[in-house]
Amino acid sequence: MSTASEALRDIRPPLETFKGAQPPYPVWFETTLGTQTESGFVSVEGAKISWKAWGERGKPGVLLIHGGVAHKQWWDGIAPFLTEGYRVAALDLSGMGDSGHRDIYRMPLYADEARAVANAAGLFDVGKPYFVGHSFGGFVTMVAAMKFGEALAGAIMLDSPVRPPEKQRSSSPPQRGGKAYEKAETAIARFRLLPPQSCDNVYIIDHIARNSLKAVDGGWSWKFDPNLWAKLEYQRREPTHLRDSAECPLAFFRGSDSSLVTDEVWSFMRDTFGPDTPLISIPDAQHHLILDQPIAVASALATVFGTGWGQS
Repeated sequence: MSTASEALRDIRPPLETFKGAQPPYPVWFETTLGTQTESGFVSVEGAKISWKAWGERGKPGVLLIHGGVAHKQWWDGIAPFLTEGYRVAALDLSGMGDSGHRDIYRMPLYADEARAVANAAGLFDVGKPYFVGHSFGGFVTMVAAMKFGEALAGAIMLDSPVRPPEKQRSSSPPQRGGKAYEKAETAIARFRLLPPQSCDNVYIIDHIARNSLKAVDGGWSWKFDPNLWAKLEYQRREPTHLRDSAECPLAFFRGSDSSLVTDEVWSFMRDTFGPDTPLISIPDAQHHLILDQPIAVASALATVFGTGWGQS
């Protein structure tokens, strides 16, 4: 009998059947991709950090922080839905996307990159911004909440599992990337989500995959630093330390069918952070809930913001 982890490994790359061709994009997604944006770079301790923003300056701010070996375009199906009331920005963390690479990556420095982008994009112009992070970006968001949470309206973590110390990951993920593909189409067909999962919205995955590549000698390769995980210094903390050290309100989302934030983990998080911390499950979504249900996630975020949660 195969295990659940083996079943996940057996999931085929979601774009494999298209062989590098672009699947049809629905009208709503084409419309969001056509939303006007502003972009720029900001230097943080020797690395150029790339960012983009949606919406008018002078509105309350929201910063979106992507997951591991991902990039800012992961938010393209969500950010435009928040612009009616907010100035929204997303960044490429160093070692990922269009940002520079480092010899050593540190979580507090990732939090500093997020703050620098929020400042450059004008998110501090009106009150305190919200920080929202998916997966690994959720842990960056937690560090930001501990390091300078007094400057934030609130921190929301999307499918970032907070586990008991004895069940926390004890080793880094394996090395990824570094391979050159002769044709971009070959790389796109090989693109897969980590952890592996199915996803009906293959057009979003296609958009992400195309923006994950860079031209190199010999063809095309993934933008992220292939040695990122080996160069990452990550300090594991007691969950109660996260709770007690955060200097702004916290909230957690998960995909209801997540392979990482399982019911057991979700129950632990509820007990740890208490009844006053919002915990919201997005139906029919797995770990990559921002791809599975982008409109539902955007609506849930807007609803939480609209309640005045986090605002003193």
